[in-house]
Amino acid sequence: MKVNLIWYTDITKVKNRLNGKGLTIDYSDLDDHIFYMFEIEDISRVTTHQLIRHRMASYDQESQRFSAASKESFIVPTSILSKEEAYKIYNDALHVCVDAFEKLVSLGVPKEDARYIMPHAIKTKLVMSVNAKNLKHIAELRTAPQAQWEIRELISTMQDLAMRATPEIWPSTKSML
Repeated sequence: MKVNLIWYTDITKVKNRLNGKGLTIDYSDLDDHIFYMFEIEDISRVTTHQLIRHRMASYDQESQRFSAASKESFIVPTSILSKEEAYKIYNDALHVCVDAFEKLVSLGVPKEDARYIMPHAIKTKLVMSVNAKNLKHIAELRTAPQAQWEIRELISTMQDLAMRATPEIWPSTKSML
């Protein structure tokens, strides 16, 4: 999994501009107006399906229509990797799906139709934009112990990047300022 914070609102500029207009605003009042844009790669469609349930964000996801499918294009959970027999079953199933996909395409079936055979474990990438208020809400839900491991790891990374970029609005980082 790769996560990059590719853009975020410069809080200092916003606060200086508002102060210049005679408005005194606490950092916590800016949560609705501070935005982050993340580039996210090598996550499964299982996770993106969970992520897009958070509708107060914007998403642009790679089209499976144009991406190549290969055995290396899949996420393998550690719970499967750690058990030899489980990994063999998983790997065999992935091979069957990839082989079927390739055969369908070679028979002239359009990729967009052949892709129906592909597992949700296939890797994808997307860009996500979200404001601070909603990222905090998503983090509260998706970093909980009962959350699925992949989305928990993704959101923890996003939250860490956001906290480093804008520590003024994150409660746990205020004491570090």
